[in-house]
Amino acid sequence: MTWSIEDARTKRRVDGQRRARLRTLVGRHLESPLRSVMSAAGAITGNRNYFLALDRVARRMNRYQKTAFKNYEPTGSDIVCSAYFKAGTNWVMHICYQITQLGNGQFDHIQDEIAWPDAAEPRYWRALSDSNAICSPSGRRVIKSHLPADLIPLQTSTKCIAVTRDPLDCAASGFHFYANLILGPATPPPDVWLNYFALDRVFYGPWYHFTASWWVERNRKNVLFLTFEDLKARPYDTIAAIAHFLGIELTPVQLEGVIENTSIEAMRKINDRFTPVRQNIWSNHSAKIVRKGAVGDGHALFSREAIELFRKRTAAGLARENSDFPHYELLPEH
Repeated sequence: MTWSIEDARTKRRVDGQRRARLRTLVGRHLESPLRSVMSAAGAITGNRNYFLALDRVARRMNRYQKTAFKNYEPTGSDIVCSAYFKAGTNWVMHICYQITQLGNGQFDHIQDEIAWPDAAEPRYWRALSDSNAICSPSGRRVIKSHLPADLIPLQTSTKCIAVTRDPLDCAASGFHFYANLILGPATPPPDVWLNYFALDRVFYGPWYHFTASWWVERNRKNVLFLTFEDLKARPYDTIAAIAHFLGIELTPVQLEGVIENTSIEAMRKINDRFTPVRQNIWSNHSAKIVRKGAVGDGHALFSREAIELFRKRTAAGLARENSDFPHYELLPEH
């Protein structure tokens, strides 16, 4: 299936306007009562009602995971940026985009420039079949993904950049993101959210499988494995390493352009160019998609007991994957 950029823009506009009207007519009036109902039901059912709501969202988010790259035809100019959910996806794909644009990328909305085949609604983005590499001064194009390595065609000339992050921080960032964009009154208490985030059926699949799948492929010539924390601590060196991996030679001025345009401060100023279309009548369109980019937020949001249980479950997941991934104090005992 293919569509034009104008088709994607039109669909975003039409769907967004329709949901905005419904929010005004219905959502604003129902949000507070439904929030109270969900809270009361949670006290009775042991939060089963929240899990049912989260399951509905997960089924929608995950519906194209196994078919996203089914008809993909690599061109040799493709860069797949696969970051785990809330592991710095917008940041790393913007870095790659700016590198392909030699530090001077300009766009009205990032979804016009980049394809995301495993999105809940890929038609809000540039079509995967629409190669825009010809528009890039480097002759390269960027593709966004949240998929693990086993669902990405690695046996190709496509360059793949995989990014993971402390799963506790992914969970914390995801909590705020989904509360504003999707869940609204169905937003669970933070500890309930963290409990769900450790399950295999979570949105975009479990963190431990994503991370283990890319970690084991890290020595492939067409794979670059990064952590969010490295990018945060050493942006200059990491961005230079990404450009080198992609085979794109940047002048010092171009490299500075990439670094300047992809700083958190710069991206916050153009936050609206990354903000997705309203997903439903609960979407708060003024919410910031580019928030803090901080390390350690999870410890402030969740209880100590919930964090301990989450760490144990995540470490057990890595153990089931037979992974020796060494970060975040999750190394399983073999």
